[in-house]
Amino acid sequence: MKLEKWARIREKGKQRFVLIYGVLGWGVSTGLLWSLLMAFIEPSENVWGKLAIAMIIFPIAGIAFGHLTWNKSEKAFAKETTKTV
Repeated sequence: MKLEKWARIREKGKQRFVLIYGVLGWGVSTGLLWSLLMAFIEPSENVWGKLAIAMIIFPIAGIAFGHLTWNKSEKAFAKETTKTV
């Protein structure tokens, strides 16, 4: 099941994966959550400034996250598909 799902995802390409899972899935969502958390922890700070910074930094980090996740998944996929039964 897991291999089939990855096979479908990888057909769409690495660039799409990095954009959807890395930048949007991890980067934007983590940036929003971090900004909300910081608004509660330090309410007197500039919330909009932190949000703007987070929406730049976290999606950039999401590119790295997406590439690392892709490479790890490809390695696991290759290992599983080359096993002999």
